[in-house]
Amino acid sequence: MPTRVVLPAGHTVDYGHPLLQDIRLAGAVPVPTGTEAGCTVADLEEELARPGTACLLLVSSRLVRGADIPLAEAVAAAHRHGVPAVVDGAAQDLRIAELLGTGADLVLVSGQKYLGAPTAGLVIGRAGMVRAVRAQEKGIGRAMKASKEAVCGVLAAVRARQETDLRAWRREQEEKVARFTARAGALPGVDAVAVPDPTGLPFPRARLRFDPAVSGVDAAAAAASLRAGSPPIWLMDDARDRRELTLELVPLTDEEIDVIVDRLGAVVAAGRAPHTGPADGS
Repeated sequence: MPTRVVLPAGHTVDYGHPLLQDIRLAGAVPVPTGTEAGCTVADLEEELARPGTACLLLVSSRLVRGADIPLAEAVAAAHRHGVPAVVDGAAQDLRIAELLGTGADLVLVSGQKYLGAPTAGLVIGRAGMVRAVRAQEKGIGRAMKASKEAVCGVLAAVRARQETDLRAWRREQEEKVARFTARAGALPGVDAVAVPDPTGLPFPRARLRFDPAVSGVDAAAAAASLRAGSPPIWLMDDARDRRELTLELVPLTDEEIDVIVDRLGAVVAAGRAPHTGPADGS
């Protein structure tokens, strides 16, 4: 049977366990191509020309390494060699139409992220290939199948999405981020701005930049303090060396955002407080 799965080396991510392990569990052999610094369409084509091959591509995320490879060009390269192309869309359920527009044969997305369903995965694409996925019910996938309750939950979530005014929802997210950045940006030494979602999702994120000379705390220390508090608050701190933290506010209520702003204010206040030693000088 065809077993080779070609993918860019920078797409061999670890999201709690290695993606390569997922490929092997399906009975396939992963073939990373290019380098972690980047994979060109020409790199892909070299491996796609071999028989018994499929092509797996991931959408851009903070886990993906190296320069982006244009999805539509990569899919077209696969099709030039008669190779099916699968796009792992992860949390990109809001971009399904766009990802299918690349020509991908299958797009995979999670049900439990922005769709708000119980834990499950959705496979969207060419009918014949979607049906072929059912072969996994007779193999390793049987042990990992979504429950009947999860399937019903996903169907309900899909209906709810279809009934959602996405333009109004997007305005709501923009307004939420604007309110947060106005309040967080009023803290001493904290610059808060709205930034586009780096993976192309249709909502902004909030980016905090710290000036430790004024705020009394740097990004790394602020993130650690927020995590250590009650309730723990986790921020995206992969850019902490650039004095930046990022927040995604989509699932949060106004009350939860109030908690974050209050805690952030307390962290800055503690950082700016004068530090004195014991009265006896010891």
